[in-house]
Amino acid sequence: MAFPDTPLGVRVELLLGETWQDITGDVFTQSPVTITRGRPDQGARTDASSCSFVLDNRSGRYSPRNPNSDLYGLLGRNTPVRVSVQPDPAGPRLTRFVGEVAAWPVRWGTPHDVAVSVQAAGILRRLGQGTKPLDSTLRRRIPSANPRAYWPMEEAREATRAYSPIPGVRPAAVTGVEFGAVDTLPSSRALPRLTSAATFSAIVPAHESGGQWQVEFVYNADDKIPPGNGDWAEVIGVSTTGTVRRWVVGMRNGSTRLYGYDASGEDVIFRAVGVGSDVWHGWVRMRLWARDDGTGITYQLAFQDVGGDAGGLTETLAGASAGRVTAVTATWGPLTEGWSIGHVGVLRSANTGLYSGSDNAYAGETTWRRMARLAAEESIPIGRIAGPLTTERVGPQRPQTLLGLLEDAAAADGGLLLEDPTRLGLLYRDRSTLYTQAPALTLAYGQPGLASPLDPVDDDEAVRNDITVTRSGGSSARAVLESGPLSVQAPPRGIGVYDEAVTLALDDDLQPEQHAHWRLHLGTVDGARYPSVSVMLHKAPHLIPGVTSLREGDVIRLTGLPPWVAHEDVALMVQGWHEVLDVHRWDFTATCSPAAPWMTAKTDHPVYGKADTDGCALLVPATATAPVLDVVSVGLPWTSDPAEMPLPLRLGGEVVRVTAAAPLGDTFARTVADGWGTTTTGLTWSTAGGAASDRSVDGARAAVVLPSSVSTLRAQTLLGDVRDCEVRVRIQPGQVSTGGSLIPGVLLRYASIAASYRVRLHLGTGGDLALSVSRGSTQVGTISQIPGSYTADEEIELRARIDGHRIRARAWKTGAVEPLDWQTDVTITDSPLDAGAVGLSASGFSTNTNTAPVIRFSAFEVVGGQRLTVTRSINGVAKSHAPGTDVRLAHPAIASL
Repeated sequence: MAFPDTPLGVRVELLLGETWQDITGDVFTQSPVTITRGRPDQGARTDASSCSFVLDNRSGRYSPRNPNSDLYGLLGRNTPVRVSVQPDPAGPRLTRFVGEVAAWPVRWGTPHDVAVSVQAAGILRRLGQGTKPLDSTLRRRIPSANPRAYWPMEEAREATRAYSPIPGVRPAAVTGVEFGAVDTLPSSRALPRLTSAATFSAIVPAHESGGQWQVEFVYNADDKIPPGNGDWAEVIGVSTTGTVRRWVVGMRNGSTRLYGYDASGEDVIFRAVGVGSDVWHGWVRMRLWARDDGTGITYQLAFQDVGGDAGGLTETLAGASAGRVTAVTATWGPLTEGWSIGHVGVLRSANTGLYSGSDNAYAGETTWRRMARLAAEESIPIGRIAGPLTTERVGPQRPQTLLGLLEDAAAADGGLLLEDPTRLGLLYRDRSTLYTQAPALTLAYGQPGLASPLDPVDDDEAVRNDITVTRSGGSSARAVLESGPLSVQAPPRGIGVYDEAVTLALDDDLQPEQHAHWRLHLGTVDGARYPSVSVMLHKAPHLIPGVTSLREGDVIRLTGLPPWVAHEDVALMVQGWHEVLDVHRWDFTATCSPAAPWMTAKTDHPVYGKADTDGCALLVPATATAPVLDVVSVGLPWTSDPAEMPLPLRLGGEVVRVTAAAPLGDTFARTVADGWGTTTTGLTWSTAGGAASDRSVDGARAAVVLPSSVSTLRAQTLLGDVRDCEVRVRIQPGQVSTGGSLIPGVLLRYASIAASYRVRLHLGTGGDLALSVSRGSTQVGTISQIPGSYTADEEIELRARIDGHRIRARAWKTGAVEPLDWQTDVTITDSPLDAGAVGLSASGFSTNTNTAPVIRFSAFEVVGGQRLTVTRSINGVAKSHAPGTDVRLAHPAIASL
């Protein structure tokens, strides 16, 4: 037997010394154990988890200052605590909380009523207590190598000496410097600016030689360059016990020199190296080192732009020894006035890259690399739920609290900084693990377990439609939703402005734009919120495995919801939860946010692997049961590849499943006499005017012959109730007109020959071409001449577009380049027509003298139009739809960050 037929098996343990001790027997069962973890909503940072229970303290066992307690000296602030459950006595024990007890508050009413109400918390509570920022990255990095000496020079403005954090190293004596004056190096606090009388003198404590050493520091000349034909500016001097007793580096425009003097003062080294302009601009590292090589010494003077390129010289000196460094000095003087210098280090090893990375404050490292490095430096356990994408690159690590730095990195990536549920440590969940997840738990409405209330909230709490993202220390980008129900437009066109401005620790100025648009997407997905979902596990023990495996960021799916709640399954992302553990009761309430914004495009995914159109609308009305939908798309149409079917679409709240898609037009790939027959998509041509024998299809083209009454209009139409659209067709006259023009054309909003719009192609008697528009037989506007001429059997293409009552058209010879401009543009104002069929017409002026002239048509299409074969009412919504109804993927594939 298992829970709820047997007790839940709650266990509470304390880590006392090195051993977990079970104290469950002292936990009052009349007060259940409660646990809360995660964050309250999608936009918030993670709160410290909490756990509360009440201990029986009548014996004084849990009074930390009671010397008679067997736990005396073991209980203290931040004693680790662990809570677990064992629903099945034969199954595994499941850890539900690991945290720390910060206090042991004793409460009593009588000697028989003494208790300790424990409020334990996760590690985030302790990490959030500190307010002291971490030191700069250089200040943290350099001491980690146990240098011989180190002077950060990060003092405040009133300082008179340069302190050393290395034990036994005395402060450096400095004069003529303005401490705390230059704060442009991200890897450091403000450094001093040199005046014309600046000096530096620092003694290195005596130590064993080691046969090698390195002196390194950072400087910024601020483009103040000593003249190339003048004196050398002394930059640094190093005194040693080796053959070269004093090393001196001097610089001037175009070159750097390195002098080495022996014990008698004779120069045994004099080397010069050319330098580029980069050593005078921005922050630069200078490194001087020497080491014994068996026959003498190898030495190097090197420059490296902070976070960039390196250069310098490497030489040898035979018969010499490196010795040890005894002092670092400099008499800077007027030639270095305005320079900044800092982080002077004397290192144990030569040619070490200790400063690398930390010199640019680790700018450009990934979110996870920063978190892992900081956690290792501070001895905080951290794990990772890794996703398929590389985490976002972050900017320089500036002085900030540890928790602040970790949260800033998480915010830059957009993932979740969490507490590890199984140990006292942290856990990072990559942003890309949140994309397009399969549900970790499915809950069916009406089945045991799902508890009331289940109340959707359709509000504006999470709406953000105007987003500005700024890179810390850099540029900004803005993304605004200009149209739609959640746009910045005033109601009822939108909801007004809901703006947000955030600063993120990003690496470069290209990132803010991407983040702004991603945050705009997250803030403008139109759907209801379900702030919480409750499960009674004592009534549905079969859900225990799914619930206990949930992690923050996982997806819950609700199915079978009543229609007054939702017509489809609802996907929710778990942000955290609250649970109550009792002997025979286990309540679990998940804090949730909509998962829809995170359902992003994924290659080969059956739902989210399909691209939406740039815009699609219903072309003609659709009844509630119509098995086909005629639509028109902007840009590329819906795929017709059978392998991509079915295609779930949404229109007017109804979800339909497309099983086939075909172009809305006619290739005339059939043979028909006495009419034009039916298209491959099942549309039948209706005709008016003339005799049936006037019309035929030959397998490639449809033809209209005008054997008599040339001026009688022959109309051929498809569809019905079409409003705005664009039509294209190829027209082939079988002859050049004589006596008067033949006038084939395109019909728009056709109800009858008298009640229709017609775009007419004038085939002139001299081979000339023109366009005009008519309503019925009445011409609207003027005739527009078209450049060029035509001959018999030559094809001319005609494109016509109607928007509202504005009609535009252009024509050109097949094979030529289509004109960019419309050649005729008129607006119907007299007795306008709102809707009707589309089609083709053929006629001529009464003066035409051709004998039985023929007009042929091919490649007829409603541009962007398709006939979709569909299964209706997939989500239970059954309704008719008007022309112009927006048609979209039921689950749009949105590009992720």
